[in-house]
Amino acid sequence: MHSESTHELGATASGSEHSSAGHAPRAAGDDQGSLRNQLALAMLSLVTMFCAGLYAQGFSPFDVSAWGSTGVGIAAAYAGSLFTIVGAHELGHYLSARRRGVPASRPYLLPGIGPIPGSGMVPFFGTFGAFIRLQWSRVSATDLMAVAGWGPVAGFLVTVAVLAMGVGISEVVPISAGDAEGVMRLGDSLLMQAMIAWHHGALPADHEVALHPVALAGWVGCLLTSLNLLPIGQLDGGHLVYAVLGERARWVSYAGFALLVALGLLMFPGWLLFAGLLAAMGLRHPPMLSGEPLPLSRAWMLGAGVVMFALTFVPAPVEVGGLLDVLGVVARE
Repeated sequence: MHSESTHELGATASGSEHSSAGHAPRAAGDDQGSLRNQLALAMLSLVTMFCAGLYAQGFSPFDVSAWGSTGVGIAAAYAGSLFTIVGAHELGHYLSARRRGVPASRPYLLPGIGPIPGSGMVPFFGTFGAFIRLQWSRVSATDLMAVAGWGPVAGFLVTVAVLAMGVGISEVVPISAGDAEGVMRLGDSLLMQAMIAWHHGALPADHEVALHPVALAGWVGCLLTSLNLLPIGQLDGGHLVYAVLGERARWVSYAGFALLVALGLLMFPGWLLFAGLLAAMGLRHPPMLSGEPLPLSRAWMLGAGVVMFALTFVPAPVEVGGLLDVLGVVARE
């Protein structure tokens, strides 16, 4: 599978920011000034996603020919699809938190960097995700699991719908056509493989799918879902594991971090950037349960998270080789 784009992958996550300031009587950050900032970030995110949609078609926003009706329409479809995926994820967190009385801000979307003449977008898909602010110092395991879990569930459901549409309108092309300069090869998740098989059947050995920008938005949705469900620190996956294991979750977090570093060395250097960000944020989940952890028999959301992670995770999102491979420590075949 490939996408017609030349721009690098940035470490990105659509997650939640948490504060230990205690329970506030209203949603954190939901004042008029914050609303203006949130709307401005949302609009700017749409712009950077739109530009990424142009780049995905091989156009540059600085090229007058890119602004033809077809290119603009496809870029708008990409931006709308990805915006909906990211928004659904954060809305899932927000509505679950408000329903359970956890003070939560409206989502802050994080635009990408660019367009940069000659370089494109950073990351190449045009967004660094989003976050909401949650104010809680102590919370029950049930509430923690619900707030952490409904974000990935909502984003995943929209991702499935976007992939179903996008892969259906993507074209099957000879592999030789994807060997031209400027083509980025992307790894396939199990969900992507299932969608390709559903729409296009078994591909000949010398053919692959050239992703339509809407399908690329679905691919990004898979990436964001899997990143958030890593069982590390205060990612959504870390919250889910902590709700079941309590303080023992740190061992799962350490193991997940070690695996991420190994994948960065052997398969995709971008994992090392993300691992560094997670290390800076803290690998150990802060103590915050007001009672006992949930028994596995009641942790269905954790099970759903494991399934979603397995369907969306790709060991090498972009096929460039691991850091050892790039540096020549490990020879390519």
